[in-house]
Amino acid sequence: MNGHRVLGLLQLPVAAVGAGLAAFGYWALVRLPSPGTGGLFGPAVALLTLSLGVWGGLFLLPLGLLIPPTGGYGIEFDDNQRRLLMSTVAIGPFAGVGMAFVTPWIVPQTLTLSMCAAMLPLVATLLWRAGQAL
Repeated sequence: MNGHRVLGLLQLPVAAVGAGLAAFGYWALVRLPSPGTGGLFGPAVALLTLSLGVWGGLFLLPLGLLIPPTGGYGIEFDDNQRRLLMSTVAIGPFAGVGMAFVTPWIVPQTLTLSMCAAMLPLVATLLWRAGQAL
């Protein structure tokens, strides 16, 4: 099996790992309690770790979709759709995590808003591709 064929088989698994990381990190951040009177080190480490998980997921999801598929396994994107996916790779992680640190203890509102903004190009690309397939 050559390298292109093996790499092409990784398109959907890499994207699924990215989606899972982003979803789990978002779910955990939304459920993160406000810091109590005991100190801020533990909650700050949890916030940082989960934010890095969201960042990794928002980076891996479109990056995985950019891997060219082989052998009919995966999603084939044209050049314009690939450019839109690249914009998701470029802005998604930074918008998704950067907004959370503006008001770190009001994470659910800022992260929800920023993740929606970061995911717009990805959702637009997937809907565009689905429309072409139909």
